Amino acid sequence: MKYAKIDLHLHLDGSINIEWGWKRVLAKGLVPSTCTFEEYYDSLYTRKEGAPRMSIFDIPISVMQTYEELYEATYNLIKKLHEKKMVYAEIRFASQQHCLEGLTQYEVVQAVVDGQRKALEDFPDIKTGIINCMMHKGENAAFNMKENLETIEVTKQFLGKGVVALDLAGFENTGPFLDYAPLFEKAREYGIPYTIHAGEMGLGEHVPEAISMGAYRIGHGINCIQNDAWLQQVIDTQIPLEVCVSSNCGPLRNYAAHPIRKLIRSGVKVTINTDNMMFSKTDLAYEHSQLKEIGVTDEELKQCMYHAIEVAFCDEMTREWIRSRVEE
Repeated sequence: MKYAKIDLHLHLDGSINIEWGWKRVLAKGLVPSTCTFEEYYDSLYTRKEGAPRMSIFDIPISVMQTYEELYEATYNLIKKLHEKKMVYAEIRFASQQHCLEGLTQYEVVQAVVDGQRKALEDFPDIKTGIINCMMHKGENAAFNMKENLETIEVTKQFLGKGVVALDLAGFENTGPFLDYAPLFEKAREYGIPYTIHAGEMGLGEHVPEAISMGAYRIGHGINCIQNDAWLQQVIDTQIPLEVCVSSNCGPLRNYAAHPIRKLIRSGVKVTINTDNMMFSKTDLAYEHSQLKEIGVTDEELKQCMYHAIEVAFCDEMTREWIRSRVEE
């Protein structure tokens, strides 16, 4: 699609190369040696009854636990984005999720940044930034505070060296949302920009709470429509929403039921993103094509793309480069 160039909300673990992942689970003995590619593929998209919603990420996370795996996964994703003629992408992951085989969070981020650096050398027609995610885990913010504080420290060390921002991801209904505020106070102290997942699978009130915590952008944010006052605050503040339509629609893919048209036409600063290219079986061009099918106009798609350029976590030189590439 003409305007499908910039993805600001793209998870590494939800966008890995499927065949590469299959070869890794076989090599690591995580599945029986008789596991076929077809069986592995089916397991990716099948959540066991009663399993937590986020459990689908266990498989890709299990094959990104070594330096080599993280390096290759990052390199492969940027290569894929280059092949799809993307101009700019912000790839996010949670360094604390990749320490199961002995790596420190610092070593995890180093591997991702090294994979990014090599990919950008090989594919100079695309630029990327890495966003490191803190996580919702356990019953409340206290459960995971130590790991999240370490994530902030590591992000500070790599800021401007491949890493561009911080995030809070995971299942957002784990305890009071505002209990995470001290983490963002620390991020502001360090000068780290951040986005916050809010109002995706949780209450719409998480969106104004994320705004009160100083979020630069909101990941998803679509449940702000549950209350006129919450929606109005998003409009008034012009805080950008990183909307991921296919991901939010789920397997039934009722795009017409998604609130993106209302958000755009209410004056919300919407950007269009993929979230998880592998799990949602999508890319940005597909997102745009489906939005056109439900009546989003070319002009609206173009405006969303220019919003993405405006709010990307990049320096002004990179922003101008993105704009010039898009306008060619």
